[in-house]
Amino acid sequence: MVRLQQHIGTLSWAVAGRLLFVGYGFVMLLQIAVVPPHEYGLFALLVNVQTWIFILSDSSALLGLVQFGARLEEQPRVNLLVGILHAAVVLGLAGLFWLLRYPLAELFREPQLVRVATVLVPFCVLSLPRTFCVKLLYRELAMQRVFWLDLSWVGTMALLTIWLFWQRELRTFDELALIALSGMAVSSLVGIVLSRPWLRFGWSGTIRLREIVRFTFPQTLASALHTALRQLDVYAVQYFFGVAVVGIYQSAKTFYRVFDTLFDLVTGLLHPAAVRLLAAGAQQELRTLLAKVLSMTFLGIGSSVVVLELGLADMILRPLLVAEYEAAIDYFKLLSLGALGIPFAVLGPAILALGRSRRMLGHIAVSTVLGVAAVGVAGMLGIAVLSPLGMVVYTLSLGAMNFAFIRRSFGIPWRELFRAFRDVRGFVTSLRSSRALW
Repeated sequence: MVRLQQHIGTLSWAVAGRLLFVGYGFVMLLQIAVVPPHEYGLFALLVNVQTWIFILSDSSALLGLVQFGARLEEQPRVNLLVGILHAAVVLGLAGLFWLLRYPLAELFREPQLVRVATVLVPFCVLSLPRTFCVKLLYRELAMQRVFWLDLSWVGTMALLTIWLFWQRELRTFDELALIALSGMAVSSLVGIVLSRPWLRFGWSGTIRLREIVRFTFPQTLASALHTALRQLDVYAVQYFFGVAVVGIYQSAKTFYRVFDTLFDLVTGLLHPAAVRLLAAGAQQELRTLLAKVLSMTFLGIGSSVVVLELGLADMILRPLLVAEYEAAIDYFKLLSLGALGIPFAVLGPAILALGRSRRMLGHIAVSTVLGVAAVGVAGMLGIAVLSPLGMVVYTLSLGAMNFAFIRRSFGIPWRELFRAFRDVRGFVTSLRSSRALW
């Protein structure tokens, strides 16, 4: 029998780390409570483009740490080549955004985009060490260290948010940017300390930069498309509806972070586990692992979406939001419908581990076209509450294609989708029997 924890490290630490970001979502409610939608919308434009840049660098550079760093003797060279590529991609994209700041401000009809571009460059510089170290720790499945690294990040931002809120100084984009930059700076320093055993650099080895680029290039294109709707959709919302609506939409995405966090957790752990199992020739174990991941996430997300749509979302969120942000509840409920595709979309890393990066690119390209079309329809109709439609269509279509491919490749029957339901039902039956005997 396959034990999940044998392949994904200490699962409890990984889950605890993701819960930190869920917890920080409640801290962000303080920001939403006192920062006007226009200023919060500007901050969303900053954070989302920064996130997009680093996700793109993760696929084009940092992915090589996992894929080519399994051999101990190659690790110093892999670390060095990946570090150079990582810095080049991040600084190149951030610098390009800064150079185009005035045309972009004119295109999106928002002069304050110039401020966003000015903050973006130092934000990205401070983020470089943290992101490199996180991927390094994921490669080693050092999930306890990842937890402390993430705690230094969200902990710093939480404390600074509470302090500024208490001092009544949390009002504008400037304070929100200060919180983000401070958290990133502290986390980068902590990351260097925690990753020191593996921060070895050198030129000795056989791996070449072109090998890394050749492997990651299809995934880079895939990530550019994949994150266009997850992160840059706020720019489409800005174009059609203005920055104040961006602020409301971003607050809805803050609540949706629970689902996004689960997506990132599973995909971040599944890729190195799949690579190791395939390298060991344990394809049957990988098949079992994929079936368990699929069933557990489907049970958790499916049941959550049902109760949210039946009224739990209104019950929980309405007391937490000020009047300016109440519309975010409807945005969130629409986003939640798209979360039903996450249990299937998270199978993407297994497709990559099989070396089928071009297949993955095809899935993402088709899903992106469908998602962009949905956003365009919402914009042309002028219905702001339909802004999340692009992400919903994208996630559902990507999940459908990923599942179809994995099901064919590993021979996973449909009944495996309900494995977790059977396990829960068996547990409940056993519990009832025990009570009857007692």
